[in-house]
Amino acid sequence: MTRTIRSHRNTAVAVALALSASIALSGTAQAQDACLATAEDLHLTDEQKADISGRELRFGFLTNNNSDDFSRTLISGGESYAAEVGVELIVNSADFDANTQLSQFDALVQQQVDGIFLTAVDAGSIGQAVRRANDADIPVFIVGGAPARGDVISVMNASSYQGSYDAGVALMEEIGEPNAKIAVLGIPFALQTIRDREKGILDAIGANGGQMISMQSDFSQETLLQLATNVIQANEDLGGIFATWSLAVNAATEAVKQSGRDIPIAGYDSEAPGYAELASGDTNIVALSGQQAALQGRAAIEGLAQAILGAELCEEIITPNLLVTAENHEEMWDIQYPGATPPWQQ
Repeated sequence: MTRTIRSHRNTAVAVALALSASIALSGTAQAQDACLATAEDLHLTDEQKADISGRELRFGFLTNNNSDDFSRTLISGGESYAAEVGVELIVNSADFDANTQLSQFDALVQQQVDGIFLTAVDAGSIGQAVRRANDADIPVFIVGGAPARGDVISVMNASSYQGSYDAGVALMEEIGEPNAKIAVLGIPFALQTIRDREKGILDAIGANGGQMISMQSDFSQETLLQLATNVIQANEDLGGIFATWSLAVNAATEAVKQSGRDIPIAGYDSEAPGYAELASGDTNIVALSGQQAALQGRAAIEGLAQAILGAELCEEIITPNLLVTAENHEEMWDIQYPGATPPWQQ
């Protein structure tokens, strides 16, 4: 469920109810158009930056983990922009533990922070904590999917379905054979964004005449490596592997190397190890779909700031993904990790 900051929208709705159905629909469309819908829309003007800087705000920034490049870059993007606009940022990582995240969230509510940004471990269990933030009038901005309970100002997502689909199509085109067998390695998050990644690769496999023979998931790269090794050994005619998150990409890459077989790989999340592989000139990775974590980290701070300033955020804010290949990896690195030294120069 999504909470928005409304100023004149109630008046518009009241007028619309008195008009004909067609005019009412037009009024609704105009109201939707008025909300901030993209990361670019969230950008603060110089005047807004000065206003925010003078308020001495404190935001909580809760991530489900900080063990992968996405999460670390998300945090650094948020920290950099918070410092730029004079916002104190309290950062905590839950290390994939839902109970830890609940405790961290409640601590922020008790500290009466001015806003909370969240990448949830579990959208179901976090709902009650979000309701407590609602009761305290603390705006909550979330990535990945709306909580089961409570209201958020908006849900921010990367193009999860499309990113997974595009990387999956690249994989199937590289294989170029009918009825290709594909194994999928995933992450056991109960979040809509993860379901969207899974649906994207399933649709890509189906649209290109392939078949998924397994879908297994885990949080541990070591366990994912064993799962990938097992599926390679059990399927002499395995056509390819698709990984729906960064550690699964790393595990699939290592498993194929250890097997000595030529099995193409594609995945969702382009992080430093994947870029290093693409830069090496000798890799089985065909394509990786990259989230723009630095952009999302900045957007998190700007979204909370805009809400505090009285703006209305759309129910969902989408940030575009990048399709990273051996041919374009240098250009994509500069976009995805601005200012960071690429792994092939380290």
